[in-house]
Amino acid sequence: MLSEAQRTMLQTKGVVVGRVLIGLLFLVSGISMATGAAGTAEFFAAVGVPMAGIAVWVAVVMKVVGGALLIVGKRVGIGAAILILFTLGSTYFGHLDFSDPMQITQALKNLSIIGGLIYVAAFGAGSWNAPKKVM
Repeated sequence: MLSEAQRTMLQTKGVVVGRVLIGLLFLVSGISMATGAAGTAEFFAAVGVPMAGIAVWVAVVMKVVGGALLIVGKRVGIGAAILILFTLGSTYFGHLDFSDPMQITQALKNLSIIGGLIYVAAFGAGSWNAPKKVM
């Protein structure tokens, strides 16, 4: 069980740390995707993504912009929505072969990330400071 002080810390600092960590996942992977765009486009085409060459850059923009919004803590609802759309698309095109146990794991991982993004959208950017108590 958490003490009241521990719960307050999680509700303030934990929210900020959580959204920054989720944002880093997308920002770093988006930058990496941009540096290997040609190979990523080949992979996209192989799994059936339409207009793979363009889709790579759409994905890069979604990951970098969405991740950056979460990290900075501005317009986190929009950032989370962008990343939810990207993650749904990634799951649909890359992880629906349920005859492969690894793909089931990847699909569940993506659903978990979507769950975290829903929390970010619901609770907003958070604050590093404890909420003021109203008496």
